[in-house]
Amino acid sequence: MSRVHWSRQTMLLNSLLFYPAVFLGGYVLWGKSAVMFWAYAAVWLGVIVLGRYFVCRRCQYYGVACPSFGYSYMARMFKKDESKPFSGLACHIDAFVQMLVMLLPVLAWILGAFDIAVAKYKTTDHILMGIYVTLAVLMLGVHSATGCNRCDIAECRLSRAARDRKSKAQ
Repeated sequence: MSRVHWSRQTMLLNSLLFYPAVFLGGYVLWGKSAVMFWAYAAVWLGVIVLGRYFVCRRCQYYGVACPSFGYSYMARMFKKDESKPFSGLACHIDAFVQMLVMLLPVLAWILGAFDIAVAKYKTTDHILMGIYVTLAVLMLGVHSATGCNRCDIAECRLSRAARDRKSKAQ
């Protein structure tokens, strides 16, 4: 199977939207709810370690530029595994968990509006949340356009290759 060659600029653009959003979400949670912050941090640590173990080390893009936020380089903490095929299920679980954890700061924001379990947000916090939501939405759009819509990994239902295969089957 041939690989799509993503430029390093594509990976950097995705990373420049993703990591500030992740850190900003953590920063806002830090000041509002210690429990939510530590849950957020623990899930992201799991995504970075377990996600790279189960997804990236079996991926054909292991160790090369890809639009997935530099994950292909982070996966180098584990030896490449060519004994098993790429796991579409692991990829979907990883993407789903990342989407859920990205919603945690928004959930805290909503709870804060009702003063439930989270301190009320001040004007600065609302501005930071606006920036967070903007970064997250931009990141999803850019990642979809530069990554998923060009990806040739058919095992991932989000990829162009999976959509092409599905449309040919119909």
